[in-house]
Amino acid sequence: MEFKHEELIEREIEIAGYLVQGFSLKHISETTGLSKRLLVTHIKNMMKKLSAEDMSTLIKLLKARSKN
Repeated sequence: MEFKHEELIEREIEIAGYLVQGFSLKHISETTGLSKRLLVTHIKNMMKKLSAEDMSTLIKLLKARSKN
């Protein structure tokens, strides 16, 4: 997945990859070793940075960006 470095931090890019693949938050949390609370914080930060109003929109934006 490629994003501008100033947009998403490395951990957010890692999480984005899992979201695009359709993994659950529980699975992402267990795989990355992040607490669910910290995972949600990263997702909220990504939503803010990419101007996504909800999780569905975030995933659509991430999928579109991953194709570029």
